[in-house]
Amino acid sequence: MQLKRILPFAVLAGCLCWSSQLSGLKFIPIYEALTIKAQKNSPPHIAFEEVVESERISEEWARLAKIKPATLAVEKTSSTPLFAKKIEVPEMVLTKRPETLITSAPVEEASEGAWVEHLPVAQAKRLQEAQRRSEILNQDWTVPTWSDMAREVLEKSGALATSPSSSSNVYVAGTSASGQVSTRPSQASVSVPDRTPQGVMDERAEGSQSFVEEKNLRHYIQGPLEITGGLAVTNEHHIEIRRNDEGVLKELGRVDLRQGLYNIEVEDKNGTVVARLVDKEGKTLGEGSFRLNRVAAANAGTLQGPKLKIEPHPDFAGIVTSAYNPKPNDVAPAQTRATFVKGASEIAVKKDDGLVAMDNVTKGSMTVMRAAAPKHLQTAAIVISGKEFKSQLYPESMIKALQDIVAQQRAQSIDGSPTIIWGKVTLDGKALAGAEVVVESDEALIPVYFNSFMIPDPQLKSTSDNGLFAFVDVEPGFHSILATRSSAILGYQNVVVEEGSVAQGDVESTIKTEAVPLRIYDAFTGEARPGLVTMQSLQEDLEVNTGLTTVTLPHVSRLGLMRVQPEGADYVSARYIYNDTDEFIHAPLVHWSWLTSIKSFLRLDDMPSTGFVVGFVPDEDFEVYLAAYDNFDPRQIVYFDMQGRILQNRKGIAGGGFILFNVPEDTHEVVVLGARTRKMYSRVLPVDANSLSVLTFR
Repeated sequence: MQLKRILPFAVLAGCLCWSSQLSGLKFIPIYEALTIKAQKNSPPHIAFEEVVESERISEEWARLAKIKPATLAVEKTSSTPLFAKKIEVPEMVLTKRPETLITSAPVEEASEGAWVEHLPVAQAKRLQEAQRRSEILNQDWTVPTWSDMAREVLEKSGALATSPSSSSNVYVAGTSASGQVSTRPSQASVSVPDRTPQGVMDERAEGSQSFVEEKNLRHYIQGPLEITGGLAVTNEHHIEIRRNDEGVLKELGRVDLRQGLYNIEVEDKNGTVVARLVDKEGKTLGEGSFRLNRVAAANAGTLQGPKLKIEPHPDFAGIVTSAYNPKPNDVAPAQTRATFVKGASEIAVKKDDGLVAMDNVTKGSMTVMRAAAPKHLQTAAIVISGKEFKSQLYPESMIKALQDIVAQQRAQSIDGSPTIIWGKVTLDGKALAGAEVVVESDEALIPVYFNSFMIPDPQLKSTSDNGLFAFVDVEPGFHSILATRSSAILGYQNVVVEEGSVAQGDVESTIKTEAVPLRIYDAFTGEARPGLVTMQSLQEDLEVNTGLTTVTLPHVSRLGLMRVQPEGADYVSARYIYNDTDEFIHAPLVHWSWLTSIKSFLRLDDMPSTGFVVGFVPDEDFEVYLAAYDNFDPRQIVYFDMQGRILQNRKGIAGGGFILFNVPEDTHEVVVLGARTRKMYSRVLPVDANSLSVLTFR
């Protein structure tokens, strides 16, 4: 193809040529041929660009060829040009960037874009990049992707900011007016690394490798499914079945509602299988679970699982009765009232059934239930959501008679408001004789045992067939009761003793036990740490050298106290709350320097007879408060993100936690309110002076 370029006048030696007379101006047409060689399969505009680019490169090389070689200034006597020196350059490696990769087009669209393959490499890449951008812009951005949601969570938590692991500053993550999370370092000294339990991550990696290499060893479990407690499944509900391994949701199962069956394929037999009935808003209406270690051991194949019952979501629920009621048709005394969470919920109890309940609480929450009625002493009992309790009210005359009999038997005077602990020792629900009961927090207290006629008998040194016991004139506060027989621990119970009330201290024991994993790790790095563990459920202290062990616990739902003494001086000893029926027990450790540096940074004063409380909330954004402590200074509540950095928006985020500074020495109820579910997490916690308590909410 040839094109002619016609000029209106000629430019020759910098002069214009025309005749001497203006009227004789003559235009001399000069033209030259321009030849463009191009491939037939290239569009014209691309072919023209190729020619121009080729000419530009040729001109550049011609210019370089005209440059005379220059000699080094220091080598005056040498005629060796600079370009003659050998220069060693590193090897250049070109790699594909992941964000520029293009997926293969579908088969039906291959013919439309086939011409792209025939383009030069540079042109094809530019065209593919333009196509990729068009595809991204044409997406439906109203539906967030997983990566978008993950980035949003990380931005809110401040994790996308500069990592503080290499710094010794207190990092403060806050939300600006535009809604973005920003971070700034301060001058206080503390290390705040990232937090993920390392042992769990290692097991996840091993599990992933096992899934790839040994897929044939996976277990197929199926069994009957039952929905009880008045629950029903509609088109607005769905049932979700998953394996839960130490708080990590893994394989997803399936449900056949017509046949009433479930089945799930699991990688290993660790953890539990959890079934939830969820509505369209994501609210859990009912739940059921079983531990995988209960499934009969077998090789890979189909295993018969136990019946999985989905029951209404666990709440605080139970029955309040009278220890002495002359009216057989009445269960509870007239005008009985019960309160939960230190008066946050007050409920009138019907005397014909004695039922009392509080909903909108999470599984495993704990509170002190207080019940009272006219002419009866108040009864206080620590109750746990999901387990139905039974509490008794004692007439004032009955307690007064008990005090008089004990005072006469011991030849002492018992004055003031009654402070009583009353309970029963049972084994798998049946009263147990021969149990010796002591108050560990005050071993000077002498127990009162009742004979078969329900009369205090000073000759008894252990419980009779009715299993009853009592302690009188107890110092108000938090106390721990321990029951033994033949120097073997039967069980324990924690109680809250108050003036003018009876603390219910039933000690339950069972022959049924469960193996529970126990982990000790750095709260922010997840690194396993050794430590010495003291648990109410264990007779001896336990040395955990690798940060992971398995403990055998009785299957009784109750509040338990655990103390962990870390090895070395980097971490601080702390008290932890657990339940014997927990599927796993985690003990995150924190640095004392982290607490004190944040306290110094915020300029919080030290107050006498106070302690620290640190909590971790993994599931959702939240707020925290102390029940019945409305005058607690909000400045003493500090929220932090998953890396331990302070949040400025006065609310907690999922994966982070909180610090309560200068908590008065007392028995408290720490309450966490979820921002998404609006459900309440609560823990009963005794706080001692200059002590650290660590709570986990899951």
